[in-house]
Amino acid sequence: MSETKEMLFSLQRFQILSLFTSSAAERNVTPSYAFAWAENIYPFLNDGAPWHKPYADCFAIQEEQINELHQFLCDRWDSKKLISFYELEDHYGVSGSARPGPAWSRYGLVVACRYIYLQEFHFDKAFWSALLKNGECPSEAHIISSPYTAEHVFFE
Repeated sequence: MSETKEMLFSLQRFQILSLFTSSAAERNVTPSYAFAWAENIYPFLNDGAPWHKPYADCFAIQEEQINELHQFLCDRWDSKKLISFYELEDHYGVSGSARPGPAWSRYGLVVACRYIYLQEFHFDKAFWSALLKNGECPSEAHIISSPYTAEHVFFE
């Protein structure tokens, strides 16, 4: 990735997060879209917004990666096979936060699942409850089902 593209990506990210946090804006960015930009996830479920498309190769969690995770979760949901977060980690070869798998780390799976959760129309309460069942997920995974608001964005 060129330095110019990286700078433009950073500016676009700042603009989107600024719009999300602005109380003066008439139309705001959705929480899922802002979260994707904040956490460097390609927002493939937000096709109505075009701003991410020129920067597809700039996101840490690439389109193919998040799309494959989403499809895996959809397949589990469609087949009525609930999955725990630890089972999801096993599927992707993640063995805790210190030992990421070949494609995913624990943190990456947490933020990717949170992005999908923030879409609000994917999966039902039972699906998310199973994924986040106490004792079957790490404590940091419980953030997946929490809201994302402007107060979560920090410009440091």
